[in-house]
Amino acid sequence: MILPALISLKLTNIMALKPSFSSSSVLIVFILLCFTQSTVAQRGQLKSESGNSWEFGISGGASKFLNTINPNSDAPFKKFNYWNSDFNPAVTVSVIKNFSPKFSAEFEFLTTKFSGAWNQSNSYGVPQYALDLGLEYPGPFKMGINQFALMFVPNLNQIIAPKNASERWYLFLKVGFGAAYLKEYYSLFPYGKGTGFKYSLAYGGGFSYIVTEKIKLKLGVTYYRVESDRLDGIITLRPNHMSTSNDDYYFNIKESYMHPYIGITYGIGQIQSKNHFIRGQNNRFLWFKPAKHKYKR
Repeated sequence: MILPALISLKLTNIMALKPSFSSSSVLIVFILLCFTQSTVAQRGQLKSESGNSWEFGISGGASKFLNTINPNSDAPFKKFNYWNSDFNPAVTVSVIKNFSPKFSAEFEFLTTKFSGAWNQSNSYGVPQYALDLGLEYPGPFKMGINQFALMFVPNLNQIIAPKNASERWYLFLKVGFGAAYLKEYYSLFPYGKGTGFKYSLAYGGGFSYIVTEKIKLKLGVTYYRVESDRLDGIITLRPNHMSTSNDDYYFNIKESYMHPYIGITYGIGQIQSKNHFIRGQNNRFLWFKPAKHKYKR
């Protein structure tokens, strides 16, 4: 008899207090319950940031000349490569600015070189410039390049499935533009000193693994398209040209190369976010946002 009476009294008191509850009170109770649950599972961590605002990185990898792209309407081939291209070492230094968990910008400096031996089984024939010099086919080439690029980098995990995004890894894309400075080692067509910088486009993607709050490992590949006809040391002449004057050169020629890499970044600073999370068992997260408005009781 006593226990039912106590339960009835408690229910009566709760019903009497119900009108006085506000949205903020409910939120506070909800937070306390979540925090208690997380503490029981394991020691919780409450964080008010979502990542490092700046990252500095270095990566090592390789580069390889891919092909020449000829968009001219009278071109016998739109894409071609005379060479058995080599993979050469490449080193990249980068500075990354994280604007949010979803988007960042990256400035990178890449230094590498391209080389290759003549592919006698290619179906493109021997370049006219080599025939004019009385060569059966061009000899090996070696060219160097310093590549500068500014790229926009979206985090695919946070964009496609932000609620289920892992705390340990994510996929990213890269797209941007820059300038490439060409350095000659040896080639069929010598460069002039006025070669200078060439406009370039960059795009690619990769995988990032978060080791600690400050350190990430990255694995990816970037493709570059350079507004130049000299990465492989051979210029492209118009068909049936009569001389080697500038009038016989094709215009709008571009050449591409690839850069697979593995790197490490170190983060500093924090991106302040309104999102908070509590770490629970098995690295699970419970996300919520604090109330934006105050409600009167």
